[in-house]
Amino acid sequence: MASTFGLLQKQNGSQIPLESIKIQADLQGFTAQVVASMKYTNNEENPIEAIYIFPLDEQAAVCGFKATVGGRTIVAQVQGKEEARDTYDDALSSGQSAFLLEESDESSDIFQISVGNLPPKKEALVELRFVTELSVETEGRVVFVLPTVLNPRYSPADSAPSLSTQIPRVASVDSPYSFELDMKVKATSAIAEITSPTNVLVVEIDEINKAKAKVSLEGAHNFSQDVVVHILTKEPFKPQAIVENGIKIKDREDKEGFMASPVVMLNLYPEFKNPESSEIGEFVFVIDRSGSMDGSRIKSARDTLLLFLKSLPDGCYFNVVGFGSSFTTLFKKSQLYDDENLKKATDLAQSLEADLGGTEILQPLQWVFSQPPVKGHPRQLFVLSDGGVGNTAEVLQLVKNHSSTTRCFTFGIGSGASTALIRGLARAGKGTAEFVTDHDDRLKAKVIKALKRALQPVITDVSVTWDLPQGWVVQQIPSTLSPLFSGDRLVIYGLLKSSENASQDGESVVRLQGTLSQHERMEHLITFPTPTTSITTDTVEDPNSSAILHCLAAQKFIQVKQDDLSDTNGDKLEDSKSRIISVSKSANVASKFTSFVAVDKENHQPISGPLTIRRVPSLDVCYATSLKFLKCKEVRFSFFSFLSIRRSSIWRRSSKKMSRPIEQRTKSTRWASSSSVGTSQSTKSLAVVMTLISMQKASGAWDFTDELVSLCGINRATLVKSCPTEIAFGTTKGKLLWATALALVLLRGKFLDRKDEWEMIAEKAKKWLNKSLPAALKYESIVQYAATATGV
Repeated sequence: MASTFGLLQKQNGSQIPLESIKIQADLQGFTAQVVASMKYTNNEENPIEAIYIFPLDEQAAVCGFKATVGGRTIVAQVQGKEEARDTYDDALSSGQSAFLLEESDESSDIFQISVGNLPPKKEALVELRFVTELSVETEGRVVFVLPTVLNPRYSPADSAPSLSTQIPRVASVDSPYSFELDMKVKATSAIAEITSPTNVLVVEIDEINKAKAKVSLEGAHNFSQDVVVHILTKEPFKPQAIVENGIKIKDREDKEGFMASPVVMLNLYPEFKNPESSEIGEFVFVIDRSGSMDGSRIKSARDTLLLFLKSLPDGCYFNVVGFGSSFTTLFKKSQLYDDENLKKATDLAQSLEADLGGTEILQPLQWVFSQPPVKGHPRQLFVLSDGGVGNTAEVLQLVKNHSSTTRCFTFGIGSGASTALIRGLARAGKGTAEFVTDHDDRLKAKVIKALKRALQPVITDVSVTWDLPQGWVVQQIPSTLSPLFSGDRLVIYGLLKSSENASQDGESVVRLQGTLSQHERMEHLITFPTPTTSITTDTVEDPNSSAILHCLAAQKFIQVKQDDLSDTNGDKLEDSKSRIISVSKSANVASKFTSFVAVDKENHQPISGPLTIRRVPSLDVCYATSLKFLKCKEVRFSFFSFLSIRRSSIWRRSSKKMSRPIEQRTKSTRWASSSSVGTSQSTKSLAVVMTLISMQKASGAWDFTDELVSLCGINRATLVKSCPTEIAFGTTKGKLLWATALALVLLRGKFLDRKDEWEMIAEKAKKWLNKSLPAALKYESIVQYAATATGV
């Protein structure tokens, strides 16, 4: 296939073909190290300058960057951001080739590489290394995501335009390019399966060591979606402590001893039975209705909202907010959950459209927080969005300011959803974040999982106690822990420092503790062997390749410090910045205040003529004017797009909002069972179960309607005759009791594969039956009668 992206010369816009992309990913347990290599050739007669903009998960740490030009390899070093920019500019002025990699000022999940003075008729091999934590889903699947999509981030009219909106679409280049993914997996236990919702995989599991595997792609990758790989093991929730010895790196400053100290990574899955809460809750569902949600995403949002509404507990308060360029609210303030208000909400859910334009998320959140919380009903906020915004920092600060009264649960939909926004909101609001890819039918289950969490009190006063051998002390990262939900994964890093006489024997014990209720405490233990003090590395070409945990610990340290910057001022603020820069340089990890810069001092070929801006217009783009949305095809930008934009001009263009493209077909894995098999049956099953769920009342009961009878597949007279004699079917209550039992049997008998979605709905129905049944009839009995009547 021909590439739709390429490196462009600023002066004349001519294209420099991308020859190949190679991704090498090394997954070990719950971590991944990725090396992305991209080869380009400048076929022009003059040197060029270009910019390369790409997305990266906000919890990933960029820890290596180098370029090979004309047979010379230039390894980048971390400098302060302004110092790095000066170094880069000075190199260009001197006619030297230079490379600059930096995190964007607007968001921690957007990076850009500036390629300066690339010589004519030369190849450029750019290599980027990053490490990241891997998320673990409820089912136990470890999830690896390679971002290849950068959606345009919407910026409010009064804010600077997002960097992501400044990338012009370019015409196809003539030469094809290759894309390779080579992945090595070393799991914590035997691998049960490796699958993908986005690509066809070739999987080879080691016959001797079942915890090892090799993975590659079969066929070309579609750059309109991220690469997603799921790894399911036999013991997915086994606690794990991984120790990495310290490294002393020649010619690298390490003021705080960050790299020289051993690091331990703790992966914990504390499970506990939460006490029943007397407080029911106020639930506010905030849904992105911007143009990019059009198509399958808004349909998924409709079904998810309906399921969410039906799963709410009787006696709670709730509201629904939709947002785009403007926002709408179902109620002027949260209302009591009853049949009348539920009917209004379900009518809204069934008519939901992606018709509100841009992505102005700040204003609807400001409105939510301006409403006084309902007394005795803790507020729980659920935010569902497919995109990102240019004012992420302001949005996160707002949620953080109200975290004492509102917990925030977030859901990112589709490739390109901003991890900085989705994870940042959850972190600021002391909730959890979930992501689903396009055509992934797990959004509803994930929302219900979050609702279950929201209905339970969390573990508070969470603390960790380190019992270390004599002479050892620890710097814990993060130093303070957020409230915990049962079964959630908790990742903690410990930077271990030792005295001269520190013991090298024995085990270290870590105790995780917290308060379950007023009188109950929770405690979990994990042990790990005492590490050696440090090792010296003078000859390793890239020491960071063997220091994955150090890089991840540094990234976590930097993230925590950067999150706290808005709450500090004066000398404390400067101290925090200084420490971020110090750790960034020690660990060779990029941050908000540091960048990678590389200069080829042997090359002196000045750029001829002024560096004029070359904007290549999109073939399919139409823009939003005066914040009014115009429906058109969305332009998405690949992880691997080199584009010709002058760095100094990036912030001057106006914000542009673009809608969503025609949806792409999701591929199944070749090794695992195909996810596309039985798609039509699955769609039909979903439609039936959603119809059944939509009929439930706020109390948890069902009416005995013709529609319910039809779903049972039995004629009305037979169903009425099968009603147990203990129930007076001729009464309104009798009809409700029998209908509710029938509906429960249908859910459990015909839709067991969707239990994660309807489980709370069934639990609410069961509670209503137990409360409403006559004394002579038990719950188990009426359910058995219903099962016999329907033959389920």
